[in-house]
Amino acid sequence: MTFIILAVLTFLIVVVFIKQKSVASVCITIALLIAMTTAVLLLGADALSGRRALVFFNSAIDAQTFYRLMAAWYGADIFCAVLVIRNYIEYRKVNAKK
Repeated sequence: MTFIILAVLTFLIVVVFIKQKSVASVCITIALLIAMTTAVLLLGADALSGRRALVFFNSAIDAQTFYRLMAAWYGADIFCAVLVIRNYIEYRKVNAKK
């Protein structure tokens, strides 16, 4: 499970620093960020159905804590999306034809 978390963090770092050359690539990147978080939310909600807690790294996470963590993850996605859009705008300014 630790590998998956490291892979997700690495993916987020790469997404933020990669050069987006078109609006379509920006949209696809942001959609992938949101889709990945939504998939984790749906899987976690399914795992929590009928249970009081979710076991994660040998510790129990109750539903309220899980949903707070997911809200923070969506916040991180919004932050990454803003960085991606800002990087795209800067890329367009630098590569504008004069």
